[in-house]
Amino acid sequence: MATAPLFIRLYLDEDFHPSIAVAVRQRGFDCEAAGEVGMIGKSDLEQLQYAATNGRCLLTFNVKDFALLAQSWAMAGRSHAGIVVTPQVGRKRFGWLLGQVLQLLNSTTADEMLSVFRYL
Repeated sequence: MATAPLFIRLYLDEDFHPSIAVAVRQRGFDCEAAGEVGMIGKSDLEQLQYAATNGRCLLTFNVKDFALLAQSWAMAGRSHAGIVVTPQVGRKRFGWLLGQVLQLLNSTTADEMLSVFRYL
């Protein structure tokens, strides 16, 4: 019987600069960005479908739209590997954002994120 991975596997939507994905991978975590997998220009629904299909927790700045998507998926009984939203920050706050992401990855298991909508 296959078990869920212990560590969260992240997927960053296109709002995130891919350098966040690189920095997260350099610290030993599994992370991919939308631009790395050909998802630039896809709808929010397509972004979530991609993440869910690939067992990845979606990280986004887009609180409003993904809150609605999370709600509609819950009402439909659909599951996903988690949606994490954070306030949009610029490059000057790169270190803060990276620290928040790493704190999440170091303190939360993949199982704990199943179908969860969480603010970072």
